[in-house]
Amino acid sequence: MKLKLSALVIALSLTACSSMKTGNGTNSSVPIINQKLSTTFVGEGIKIETKCSWTFLGKDECQLVAIEAIGTAPTFGNTTSNRKNALTRAQMAAERNVAEFLGKEVTSNRVQSTIAKNIERATDKVKSGKADSTTVELTDTEAGNLSLRENHNDTVVNLTENIKTATSAILRGFIKTDEKVVGDQEVSVTMRWDIDSELARNQLAKSMR
Repeated sequence: MKLKLSALVIALSLTACSSMKTGNGTNSSVPIINQKLSTTFVGEGIKIETKCSWTFLGKDECQLVAIEAIGTAPTFGNTTSNRKNALTRAQMAAERNVAEFLGKEVTSNRVQSTIAKNIERATDKVKSGKADSTTVELTDTEAGNLSLRENHNDTVVNLTENIKTATSAILRGFIKTDEKVVGDQEVSVTMRWDIDSELARNQLAKSMR
């Protein structure tokens, strides 16, 4: 009977150890101080495609034919709702990248405030010397030795820096071409505009007027 109980305890211990494997993402069991950012990730950005015509004299002109933007977002979980919300945020991030590429306003300002406080205290303590009942006589040396002075100088400097960015653009003809899971809890969305879809959009808009 004792042998069976020992075997059961060992089996439970092995199960507990196997369930404590190091996870990834927000489920990692590694201490926060030892965690590192992954070196493999999908970065946000914009890719521009052009088509150039050439003559025997060299390059003639180039035409913009496509713009592709990628946006990413964390899911904060693995539920269907988390994934759908993350895809929406990733799409908005991709569209933001295009808007910032078209035009971005950046304003910066710094404000410095200085508060200074200077306090000086002087306390003169004297002792009785040879004098009558109304006058105390001290030599210069005695008075100098008994004089106590304190000086406090407090200065506080605050520096505040504000950087603001503003972007506004109307994006027409951009369509979602790809959405996928790219990490343990991360998704990406690709938005694309090309000359063919733009022509199709214009034709469709005219036909519906």
